[in-house]
Amino acid sequence: MSSSIPFERYDEEFLSLTEQVTSKLRPLDPSTSSSSSSTALPATAEADIKMANNLLLQADDLLKQMGLEARGVDDPSVKR
Repeated sequence: MSSSIPFERYDEEFLSLTEQVTSKLRPLDPSTSSSSSSTALPATAEADIKMANNLLLQADDLLKQMGLEARGVDDPSVKR
């Protein structure tokens, strides 16, 4: 069972990354924006997009690492 602990941590880290991406992109979505002008973007839009992109790259790396570890586990019940 101890080999499932890293996967739980991966899950937690992945959820954190996706929440961070959502929080960076939500203000840029006109359907969720509380701005009075539907075409105006926040002044931080470019920085938010760059940050979201970096977070997505981290999430991609995390998924690759999870895949590598999953292939190295002998117990099929841990692989899910």
